[in-house]
Amino acid sequence: MEQLVGSDLKLMLAAGARMLENNKEMINAMNTFPVPDGDTGTNMCLTMRSALNEVKKVEEDSVSAVGTALSTGSLLGARGNSGVILSQIFRGFAKGLEGKNTVTPREFALALQSGVHAAYKAVMKPVEGTMLTIARESAKEAMASAGRGRNFIDLLREMIQHAEKVLEKTPDMLPVLKEAGVVDAGGKGLIEIYRGFLLQLQGEEIPELVMAEEEVKPLRPQEVFQTEDIVYGYCTELIVQGDNLQAEEIRTEISHLGDSVIVVGDENVVKIHIHTNNPGQILEKCIKHGTLHKIKVDNMREQHEHLLEESKSPAPVADGMAVVAVAAGEGLAKIFESLGVKKVIYGGQTMNPSTEDILQAVKEVPQNEIIILPNNKNIVLAAKQVNDLVGKEVRVVETRSIPQGIAAMLAFSDEEKLNDNVTVMERARQKVQSAAVTFAVCDSKVNGLDIHENDIIGLKEDNIVVVGQQVGQIVKDLLAQMVNEDTEIITLYAGDAVPAEDAAELQAELATIFANCDVELYDGNQPFYYYIISVE
Repeated sequence: MEQLVGSDLKLMLAAGARMLENNKEMINAMNTFPVPDGDTGTNMCLTMRSALNEVKKVEEDSVSAVGTALSTGSLLGARGNSGVILSQIFRGFAKGLEGKNTVTPREFALALQSGVHAAYKAVMKPVEGTMLTIARESAKEAMASAGRGRNFIDLLREMIQHAEKVLEKTPDMLPVLKEAGVVDAGGKGLIEIYRGFLLQLQGEEIPELVMAEEEVKPLRPQEVFQTEDIVYGYCTELIVQGDNLQAEEIRTEISHLGDSVIVVGDENVVKIHIHTNNPGQILEKCIKHGTLHKIKVDNMREQHEHLLEESKSPAPVADGMAVVAVAAGEGLAKIFESLGVKKVIYGGQTMNPSTEDILQAVKEVPQNEIIILPNNKNIVLAAKQVNDLVGKEVRVVETRSIPQGIAAMLAFSDEEKLNDNVTVMERARQKVQSAAVTFAVCDSKVNGLDIHENDIIGLKEDNIVVVGQQVGQIVKDLLAQMVNEDTEIITLYAGDAVPAEDAAELQAELATIFANCDVELYDGNQPFYYYIISVE
């Protein structure tokens, strides 16, 4: 085992994927938070499957050709932060194999070092105690082992032994791991891949599990409802400028004239969005408060029919700007579409779309300037890979929640330049407080809270801050921490598990508790999360 050829590397990668697949559920269960998003193992497996699909196509028996396919396949299939980091490790690894028909242990170790460099470079703020640490320490030990003259089997054995020792220390590097009583899930996944490499070279059999397809399909929200289902036909947007403007007063005056009412701003500028059947009445009421600017009225029934036709035969690339967003739930998809999003990709927590899914959505939109709204912290990295894969100008506004995405869309204007839009959308998304209510999938201890399986948990900006047994009470507890004297709007997006009457009752109760705020309720239809909450 002094040299490897392309076919050796192919078999090692397949074995690594099998080991990862065999341990997927264990890795998922190691996720730090007890929220229903234990998907590190799943995301890494899906990334590996995509990589293997490309590797299997390689006929040339060189490590360089296999490495190139590995890099391409893993990048396109990358899902979630763990999948993207894995793809970057493979990308750098492949770069280290460029131009080589065979690879020695030292060259293999150098390629692993190149993978570490690429992965650290891809993450804006690398955190130790994570998958990055395991990758770095594995490569470091591989270099030391190669320097001792080890062959591939001994190198991999020593590398894995060292990586396992480092993995056991990850809770000391990352307090949140120690509190939850687990080691890093992504790091464990990477070690299982390397373990598969070793077992393959030792000639040991690894049971090959049946890999069930877990593909995330793009959602075209215009296809899930009919044109005649549109109750209010005109999407009306405008800006009111004046002195001592009262956004809540304007909202009260127009809210009975339509739905999807959003009125935000300050005493000098108020932005309005509403779906109505009489745009003229909206303008008449608004002009009493100040001067009207950037008036935009779209016939949504006509737009919907056009989108249906467009989805059948996508238009060629054309000048202009468009937004692509990620959302889970028919209601959320409709909201984003109504705000001007051209393409909604079905996904979010537990169902991170791959880089290829996002790339395909960007290709399907005819405009040549694209803004992507990931709307989830675990999708941001995958979205950022798209710009290098398509002949369009692509920017990512780093929205980490649905409320941030909606705030960003309210700030979007197709009359502004691409970079200017990104700037104002980034600023807008940072002004929104986000929260969510879901259930615990396992026992855990987080932020000093003892959490048991099936408890109702409340998250504020991804941090678990309240635990209880009643969904409504958790919503109230969250809002008690979020609402202050400056708060004007509380928005609830009800999930698919929430009965309509329960949501309406909670809205009425909150309107009494927070009498100085306007409490809005929308059907989000999102899975797993009873409510997504926005406070502005």
